[in-house]
Amino acid sequence: MSKSEKATIAAGLHEVVMDHLVDVIDRHELTELVFRSGATRSIPPDGWIVNCTGYLLRADHPYEPYVSDVGAVMSVQPRSMTMQLTSVQAYFMTHLMFLGMLRDAPLYELDAQELRKTAPSAFTCALAVLAQYNAGVIFDAAPRSVFSGCGLDYDLWFPFPRRMLGATRFMLKHRRARDHHRRSLDTVRERFGVRCGRLQTA
Repeated sequence: MSKSEKATIAAGLHEVVMDHLVDVIDRHELTELVFRSGATRSIPPDGWIVNCTGYLLRADHPYEPYVSDVGAVMSVQPRSMTMQLTSVQAYFMTHLMFLGMLRDAPLYELDAQELRKTAPSAFTCALAVLAQYNAGVIFDAAPRSVFSGCGLDYDLWFPFPRRMLGATRFMLKHRRARDHHRRSLDTVRERFGVRCGRLQTA
């Protein structure tokens, strides 16, 4: 984070809890923190929790949907992937969440952890198709500034004319390609028996 972001967070900090955050539970009207010590604490409806514990080279994760039933908790992890990289997923999912669109956007989720075990040869292609499908959904739902402000875009390495060509191609074709991408992802689910589809909310 930048120095200004750090200063903003420090200015708004009221308390430091010396414990290990285990989970954030969405209880509809209440968001509750659960700590390793067994202690719990509720936070106000307008409170933010950003938990940046690592996920690589660790034990298998239990399934957790990328957004809770009422939309108060977002989770970025490999059991409910929506983009090819967690950094890209965090960027776009956070924007959708703060815009109030995350629960209702017709995104596909993929259990990347299970697919990597079951069908490693299909893993990279499935993630690429997932990213293309969900990018199209997000592009139609979110303001254009969400895309233009994304510093994680590798196209930024290239000259402006080349970037414009790729952006124009995406804008013209993403809706037409959506059914093809969806059928491909449905085939991944049926062939390999992994979670891959619209998020099932209670």
